[in-house]
Amino acid sequence: MKMIDGVFTAYVGRLLVVRFLLLLIIISAIWQILDLLNHSDEIMAVDGATGLSLLRYVKLSIPQIISQFIPFAALLAIVFTLTSLSISSEITTMRAAGMSVNRVLFPVGLVCFAIAIGHFVFQELVAVKSIDRLAYWRANEFAIELPPSDKVRTKFRLNFDDQFISFDSAVRNDTQTKLQNVFIYERNEFLISKSITATEAIYENGNWMLHGVSVAISETQQIIENPQMEWPIAFNPDFLFALSLNPDRTRLPELWQKIEQMRADSADTRSEMTSFFSRFSRPLGTLIMPLLGAIAGFGIHRQGVMLARAVNGSLLGFTYFIVENISLALGKLGVLPAMIGAFFPLTLFLVIGFTIVLAMESK
Repeated sequence: MKMIDGVFTAYVGRLLVVRFLLLLIIISAIWQILDLLNHSDEIMAVDGATGLSLLRYVKLSIPQIISQFIPFAALLAIVFTLTSLSISSEITTMRAAGMSVNRVLFPVGLVCFAIAIGHFVFQELVAVKSIDRLAYWRANEFAIELPPSDKVRTKFRLNFDDQFISFDSAVRNDTQTKLQNVFIYERNEFLISKSITATEAIYENGNWMLHGVSVAISETQQIIENPQMEWPIAFNPDFLFALSLNPDRTRLPELWQKIEQMRADSADTRSEMTSFFSRFSRPLGTLIMPLLGAIAGFGIHRQGVMLARAVNGSLLGFTYFIVENISLALGKLGVLPAMIGAFFPLTLFLVIGFTIVLAMESK
């Protein structure tokens, strides 16, 4: 029986890996083609753009696409594999030989565990950096030559100290930090009391100075022009650059440093903590796919019933992804605690998956 177990594990594992890779390549290639067609006009409209610009776009966007569709490909590969094994009566044979449902699903779970680890490593070492570079390139309208992005932020908005602040770009060097095209709206409870527009804001020697300033005061409906004025606000460039890091485009050590910096400045970290936890919960979601897809491999073999089981298994998996996205959004908005926002869907569907397996085992 041990020899049969080993052969069955290798056989099912090989089937699942091949189908997973094939589905991932097909889905990623189709999505990449559609995405490239959607952005090719913008990329080629830039002065100096060539075919290499399109190749650069593909190089930067394909890791994000692969990372995004790994769980989908795993789900579909599981449904296809279990359905084919059920149609060929291989699952029935192994069940008749004394294998439990858990033992039949073991090779599927083993492969999904390897996929989850690979997904996490690929996300942190490849996809995050690529996503950040692509977002930076897109924010600069696919310009050919750009300065390093770790010293630059583009098109950022934040709420701080009853002020809504936005700027087109922030450039930092050893001596100063410069913001371009700055818009500041000061609030009085729920109303805007003052709006300030400046061509640039410069942080030097511990102070912010606005240049090319236009101040509009709501109460008196006055507009005051100043060549420069001091900007009394409490955040420094370290805090500004920490805030302007996108959690979904930042590696975990840097993201944790950002969270610590924000906590030191008494800033709200709910969105960042939800993103931090989601970096673990998303790859772990692959581990529950065998439980959700199990419905496709066990039961009556009639054609209509088999098709319905395969569809139900797929829909159950897709429902997980929908609930996960909603839960993460609620966590980032602060409606749910960060830990619950990230791990509630995983816990919920883990219970549902084990319920399905127990139901199958009792038949």
